Amino acid sequence: MILIGDIGNTQSKFAHYNKRNNKLFKLKNFNTADIEKNKDFAKFVNNTKFTNAVITSVVPKVFLKIKSVLKKKNIKCYEILDKKLKNPIKIKIKKPKQLGSDRLANVFAANQLYRSNCIVIDFGTATTLDILSKNGIYNGGLITPGVRLSLSTLSSLTALLPLIKLKKTKQIIGKDTISAINSGVYWGYVAMIDGLLKKIISTTKKKYKVILTGGLAHIFSNSLQYKSTINTNITLQGVVEIIKYNKKLF
Repeated sequence: MILIGDIGNTQSKFAHYNKRNNKLFKLKNFNTADIEKNKDFAKFVNNTKFTNAVITSVVPKVFLKIKSVLKKKNIKCYEILDKKLKNPIKIKIKKPKQLGSDRLANVFAANQLYRSNCIVIDFGTATTLDILSKNGIYNGGLITPGVRLSLSTLSSLTALLPLIKLKKTKQIIGKDTISAINSGVYWGYVAMIDGLLKKIISTTKKKYKVILTGGLAHIFSNSLQYKSTINTNITLQGVVEIIKYNKKLF
């Protein structure tokens, strides 16, 4: 059994992966800030005998703490950018080392699962768009502030605007402060994503399969101009695909 995980800035998702039957199960979310001290996480790890752990991480300090915890349990822990792990994706950007391991896992999964030109949009702490050619070439991406980060910043830096939980809405013009914020942020992000997709398509002159992931993917999917597919586990699936690609190591 292999422990797989995705350590994000706010939330971290972990799961069990049985390489014998190629099944992913027991998916669970944890708060990143206190994960290494979380009793539920300890149970999650202790209740199963793992041979290895393979993780994506955008928070190096947390990864190192978890790696230390797992080492004490004789579990070898790899971050997917580890030089020991091979990856068939050709990364065509100026500074490949700056590509986050979560984004690499996303495009790796997209390449293995969809076999087409893909744009993976991840609604995390940052909203990212990553562009992959069907022949396995990563052509770069875009990073914008995430939805929750935008809402939090708007509330924290103003005296009278409250922090709201974003909801899908058909209403364009808000009739009070809360609905005005909700409409502005919701339709603002829809317009931004549609606009960016239009720019990417016109610039590259290619058609793409659009894949949405992250906690807010379901809120935006039906409002976008472009047809999309939701895959909220694409990052973990990317980790699984990397394990399968490096089967000699595991």
